[in-house]
Amino acid sequence: MLMSVPRGFVDREQERAGVLADVESVRSAGDHGVFVFQGIAGVGKTALMLWCVQQLAPSFDLVLDASMGASAEVRTVEEVLELFLLRLGVQAVPPSREGKLAVYRAQTAGRDVLLVLDDVDSAESLEELLPSSPGSVVLATSRRRLEAFELAGFTVVPIEVLTTDFGVELLSAGLAPAVVAEAGADLAAIAELCGNLPLALTIVRAQLRARRQERPADLLGRLRSAESLLAEFVVDEERKLEFVYETSYTSLGALDQKLYRRLGLHPGRQFPRWAAAALVDEDERDAVPAALRSLVRATLISEPAEPDRETATAARDRYDIHSIIQRHAQGLVHEHEHAADARNARRRLAEAYLEFAVARDLVLSGRLRFGPLFGGAVSPAHEGDGAYARAMAELETERANLGRIVTMASEAGLAELVWQLAEALVTFLFHRGYHADAITVYTTGLAAAATVRRDTGDARPLLKMHAELGTALFAAHAHEEATEQFEQAAQLAGELGDDPAALATLAKMFVWKGLVHRRLGRLDAAITAMERSAALVADPRFPGGLRVREERLLDMNSAPILAGLGRTAEAIAAGERAVAHFERDGERGNYAKSVANLGEVLLTADPGQRERAESLLRAALVLEEQLGILDFEAGTRELLGTLLNERDATEEGDRLLVRAAELYELLADRRGAALRARLRAAG
Repeated sequence: MLMSVPRGFVDREQERAGVLADVESVRSAGDHGVFVFQGIAGVGKTALMLWCVQQLAPSFDLVLDASMGASAEVRTVEEVLELFLLRLGVQAVPPSREGKLAVYRAQTAGRDVLLVLDDVDSAESLEELLPSSPGSVVLATSRRRLEAFELAGFTVVPIEVLTTDFGVELLSAGLAPAVVAEAGADLAAIAELCGNLPLALTIVRAQLRARRQERPADLLGRLRSAESLLAEFVVDEERKLEFVYETSYTSLGALDQKLYRRLGLHPGRQFPRWAAAALVDEDERDAVPAALRSLVRATLISEPAEPDRETATAARDRYDIHSIIQRHAQGLVHEHEHAADARNARRRLAEAYLEFAVARDLVLSGRLRFGPLFGGAVSPAHEGDGAYARAMAELETERANLGRIVTMASEAGLAELVWQLAEALVTFLFHRGYHADAITVYTTGLAAAATVRRDTGDARPLLKMHAELGTALFAAHAHEEATEQFEQAAQLAGELGDDPAALATLAKMFVWKGLVHRRLGRLDAAITAMERSAALVADPRFPGGLRVREERLLDMNSAPILAGLGRTAEAIAAGERAVAHFERDGERGNYAKSVANLGEVLLTADPGQRERAESLLRAALVLEEQLGILDFEAGTRELLGTLLNERDATEEGDRLLVRAAELYELLADRRGAALRARLRAAG
């Protein structure tokens, strides 16, 4: 017999209402209804099913129930039939399977039967046990995601983990109201650590209620500091949570088990198929798609649900592993994997993410790179129309994982990969305005580059990381800290002497110093820095393949400074050269910025240029919105909004300014507060 409905049942209103309505519909039509509650172990499938049984049972002539599956003593169809026949009062149970089925169908004919089966592992089992009378209903649970359930026409009811609010509600059931009120933040953090998994939550709730001297804060500290989180989910020394996943794991084939364990090495819960392939040996990779399907069927991992058209391709190649299940996999790595094998798997994973990032960074920019993969070892991921947008979207999808991979590679001592990963993310993080992420990534990359210099004598990675950390600090308006990084990069460049890449980086440092001076209103110092950069770009030792691009970048960045100094004709000429170059070159981010800068320059020219300035700013805004470059977009909105307000188009102007303030605030840019104050002052 199955247990009664668990106390403290929460949520599932949509699923409950849907099942009850569907049962009523199939019974009214005189059809069989088969409903399979499906989800990972511990998600509450049985609890939901039993709640539905409680509501439905009074309207049926007969309720038959049994547990069939892996979390209990496994029963075959024949054993369940024998159990049911005894409950039906059959005195002489036939010895053969066919005889049992015949008597079972005879006994259920003409009776409305509610059949309740827990832990079913096949559609065939449900088909065989289906009562013979029309209008009978089967409610079943399964931790297996099987195509056969769909093929048979069963109604699959997917059960997901709780939201944090409902997780806290389940966790709080039975606790004193004063404790709940005082420890709300701790309870929410505990729910998050439990992955909002009902079984995990009910276990720690039992601990809170039984261990009277342990407060929620104490429990949270214990869970956070635990060497093995799953080992903390015990009731009277019985590891209830670990057992359910161990059962699923032991049912897998050898390669499926290996891949499952190795997924514990991936630093994020969501992962693409190619990352999973990197975790196994090269001669095993062709079998990875089949292994992933096995893990999906075992509900140890899941696939994204119902992707929309725009994300369908990326979603099709991505999977998700619940945080508690991933912890189980991590424990198996320590138990079954040699440390060298685990380290090699982490290295392959970092290398796979590096190739991914490099291939997309090559699409985004033609800037100078130092990493060896940029020398032709990896091709651009996309070409032609839409290449930039596709590359940015793919990097956005993997953004969290890329940051975690940098940390993982650093902790694994893979310094030579860490700085390359950091370098490969430069354009993406800058264009998206993820300045806090960039500072974290480049700080880690800087430490790795210092290790590379110590171990190999190569100072170029360190030069690159000082430069990029400086740009991230500049973007975050940490001007003093940014200048310090630019100075250290310049010093290293000087030590490297005639190295063309060092010379190019030194030229770039003068540009960034010039931009700092401009930000701080020191326009004379700014244009001096730009002129020093121009002299280095003109040096015969400067890399010839980069010279034209760097000259146009100098034009782009110098134009607003020249305009601010009253050198308007020079500024317009420089801005137009930059626009023409980047329109041809295809670097869409720099093209958008050059168009915006030229529009800004024209605002300082005679009033006859205002119409052209507005046109350019509108064109730049469209580009920036398309590319998702929020930092550029905010600045252009502020310029255009100010221009429109000056000519009394205040409705559109204020709308642009309000959105600019919102974007600045989203980017944690202090210009947001200044713009809000300006808007309030204007009324």
